[in-house]
Amino acid sequence: MLGFDKESQKKIFEVAEARENGDPISEENTRIAFLMDMHPEFDELWPNGEFACQAQPVNGQIVNPFVHMVLHSMVDNQILNQSPFYVYESYQRLKSGGLEEHELLHVIMSIFGDIHFRHVRQGGEFGHGEYQQRLEKTVLEEPTDNP
Repeated sequence: MLGFDKESQKKIFEVAEARENGDPISEENTRIAFLMDMHPEFDELWPNGEFACQAQPVNGQIVNPFVHMVLHSMVDNQILNQSPFYVYESYQRLKSGGLEEHELLHVIMSIFGDIHFRHVRQGGEFGHGEYQQRLEKTVLEEPTDNP
């Protein structure tokens, strides 16, 4: 699993380079490549090395591509491993609402990232109870037809 460290940066850069060159991607890194495929807008940034690990404008929003990919990986692993169980259950419940997989990952990432950066980055414990509660309360709004 990716984390917020230099080793993960190196792994992302290696996978990005392999994707760009059409080189084979190791089994260990296929999921990272799959997640990177969801964000082709980052492809031109990865060759910039450390610069790709800084917040910058991408498609009209300020994004840190590295942090974004790490959050993608963390949430993806939670869903694939069904751990914590409530992430997988919430994912399945929200998926049945018709939201596209990538957007659904972003919904969960938003909640996870908020809790992670508010607690863990400040030296505290990750708030699993808060995470579960917020996921269980998450509902997708029905589209409205405004004449």
